[in-house]
Amino acid sequence: MSGSRGGAGDGLASRPDTPALPASGFGAFVARARAAGALVVQPRMGMADPLRMRDGLRATRDADAVTVGTITLDSYTRTGDLAAARRALAEGAGLNGYPIATHSADTTRTVLRSVADGRFPVQVRHGSAVPEHIVRALLAVGLDATEGGPVSYCLPYSRTPLREAVAGWRRGCELLASAAEFGAEPHLETFGGCLMGQLCPPSLLIAVSVLEALFFHQHGLRAVSLSYAQQADPRQDEEALTVLGRLARELLPDVEHHVVLYAYMGVFPRTPGGATLLLQDAARLAVRAGAARLIVKTTAEAHRIPTVGENVRALETAAAAAAAERARPATGGVPGTHVEDTGVGDTGVGDTGIEAEARALIGAVLELDADIGRALIRAFAAGYLDVPYCLHPDNAGQARSSLAPDGRLHWSNVGSMPIAGLAEGGPRPPILGSSGLLSALSHVQRTYDARAAAAPDAARPDARAVARVDAGASVWADVGTGAETRIPPGTPRTPRTPLPPGTPRTPPSPRVPVPPAAPHGRTTPHDVHATTRVGTRHTMTTDRLTAAAPIPDPGRHLTAPTTRSALRIQHHLLLAARGFLREHGFTELLPPIIGPVTDPGSRGSKQVDVDFYGHRYKLMTSAILYKQASLLAFDKIFCIAPNVRLEPLETAGTSRHLAEFHQLDVEMAGATRDDAVRLVEELVVHMVGSATSELPKEFAELGRDVDAFTELLKGSFARIRHAEAVAELRGLGHPQSRDAELDWDGEALLSAQRDRPFFVTDYPKGSRGFYDRESPEQPGLLCNFDLIAAEGYGELCSGSRRTNDYAEIVTRMRETGENPQKYRWYLDLVREGVPGSAGFGIGVERLTRYVAGLDAVWQASAFPKVAGVVSP
Repeated sequence: MSGSRGGAGDGLASRPDTPALPASGFGAFVARARAAGALVVQPRMGMADPLRMRDGLRATRDADAVTVGTITLDSYTRTGDLAAARRALAEGAGLNGYPIATHSADTTRTVLRSVADGRFPVQVRHGSAVPEHIVRALLAVGLDATEGGPVSYCLPYSRTPLREAVAGWRRGCELLASAAEFGAEPHLETFGGCLMGQLCPPSLLIAVSVLEALFFHQHGLRAVSLSYAQQADPRQDEEALTVLGRLARELLPDVEHHVVLYAYMGVFPRTPGGATLLLQDAARLAVRAGAARLIVKTTAEAHRIPTVGENVRALETAAAAAAAERARPATGGVPGTHVEDTGVGDTGVGDTGIEAEARALIGAVLELDADIGRALIRAFAAGYLDVPYCLHPDNAGQARSSLAPDGRLHWSNVGSMPIAGLAEGGPRPPILGSSGLLSALSHVQRTYDARAAAAPDAARPDARAVARVDAGASVWADVGTGAETRIPPGTPRTPRTPLPPGTPRTPPSPRVPVPPAAPHGRTTPHDVHATTRVGTRHTMTTDRLTAAAPIPDPGRHLTAPTTRSALRIQHHLLLAARGFLREHGFTELLPPIIGPVTDPGSRGSKQVDVDFYGHRYKLMTSAILYKQASLLAFDKIFCIAPNVRLEPLETAGTSRHLAEFHQLDVEMAGATRDDAVRLVEELVVHMVGSATSELPKEFAELGRDVDAFTELLKGSFARIRHAEAVAELRGLGHPQSRDAELDWDGEALLSAQRDRPFFVTDYPKGSRGFYDRESPEQPGLLCNFDLIAAEGYGELCSGSRRTNDYAEIVTRMRETGENPQKYRWYLDLVREGVPGSAGFGIGVERLTRYVAGLDAVWQASAFPKVAGVVSP
């Protein structure tokens, strides 16, 4: 596919090469595209496997069209049955969408990290009548655009009582709107313009779409889109879309909004030609009626779930048809206003009463209650709103519709809706029987398949979509900024280039705990299977994200420029650390790799047993016990210790966990926690300052702006207590436990909001290992700390003041479920007099990842081991 971000051919522009932005500009992006003369096209796409989901998003982004991304959720997540979603993932069962509330937030952030930004916003689509858990999940990963509504995702899709759906959507709207407090502009799209998908006359679709938008706004949303689903007659649809846009401007004057058209949601043509014609008509309709966005369907719609490639072809087909429609002159030479006779229905556009009916329905509902949610409940109870053929218990079920031979929808029976006599005159058509209903449902399918059979060439892409030409020069509309760039004829389209060194990164939004995305042209996060030369750099393509992900073969990984630069930075960080610590009187020791016991405080991970001459030994998960023992020889020691932890499989997608890693371990006899905190602060400042000043070439190669460390190099890292961190996270909607370590998502969320590392201190007793000393001044709290990096990278270091009291250690062991007998060698040394101490361990690969700006911690290892991945 084309590397440029254009519409069909040269008519649209590449997206600007800006740094990754918070995912907060969905509506603004669509507005810029519309101002630039582009129809935004969007697929329906959701895959359970994170890799496939990310590949789908990338393919959408790279299509020859102006696109936004979609993550469509699975049915278990839609209905709130998260236990079933977890079982399905564990058993490898297929899901019909992406389980955003079941995959870890780190996994989803990794899916998005190299894809979603200000130039390619992503929307979550779901279908949930009670969406609060979905809104929480999407906000947690940095997204803020979704869709639905209290009516449209209740009546057609569920048996949930309307009252419960209204309450659930009220909470969901308010939660989504809260993201605005942190600089985002959350966007919510109504699904009210679809309802049953077909056979619902336009006035009701318009009314519900507008009422849901008003509901969203009443509960805090300032950016919305109003939907309408393509029906069977293009002239009726054009009138309906025009009315919808007019009512939106009138009733939502202070709300950023646009109209989105859904390609036909009913029985789809079975032939590729018929399906293509229907999609092309949808794109032309969107242009003529002023819709800013189109959600496409594919040629596979009538048969199966489409492939990513079929989705991309649908996006490009729709973009080409839209560009051709816009370029086609009408009478008087005004582009974009031509009405094509499609052969489906009447070509005349006029007022057939759709607007009068829609206004009557909206007005009747709004008069029932100032609270729109309560008004909607009362409206359905009174039959003022009544969806034809909808069997939901809260729907009156009196209204019926019919389809005229030309494809127009009419009311056969309006029930108690206040619209009798408002539409075109003449007798109402008869209520459909079963055979008539089946015929109406297949009308579009039969009509378009017949058109394709009669004119096989009609569904081919329109050659006139190749470019929008002005005085011999292509005009590329920059959707990122709204500017236009004139490009002389014959100028080759070049791929987007990496950001030059020194280009500032836009930090993540406070609501978005996502490490910075890689500039285009840098190594993409997680697993790599191939490299291709782009200028003098390598661009790497993801291959796997899940536990089954293959690590790149050692040859390709070790020879990649990104790897070499990262490992040079790592080497220099360790060189600087050794020099600093030796100057401060520390002795370097070589730590053991195996022993009868190891650190029991490694959260969630399993230890590895080895047979040591008939005795069960452990591979070291941490050198903590041996560091304390080593103080019998030296007062100040450090080591660079290898560790092995069998992390949970879900950590394969977090971008910050390895099964084998190294720690820079430091221990000081007679020291306090404050001594350890001061030392780690001075040490990190020295290591980072040395690397950034000595290795400018490597940082430039990686695209890492060293100005990101300006605040770090000032030192004086802030400190917050664990209780304060918990309160902050809960204030942000993150359910952090008061009695446990900060979870991975919590660490990343706090990290993303800061521009320099910071300490979290005073963890509750029971949350860490038995060796951390309990505070004598504050019983129940530990004299420990974590150092958290800035920019969303999470924890770098853990440390504490150690207890050396034999009785206290044994008591703490028993409190945490440990058998003191296993630690006999260690307890014997303690009883004989191990000095009191304080110390810490810095994750070497994690620090390297942060300093080098890498997307995943495995990139900081020459021979990476990721949970569940078999590799050399």
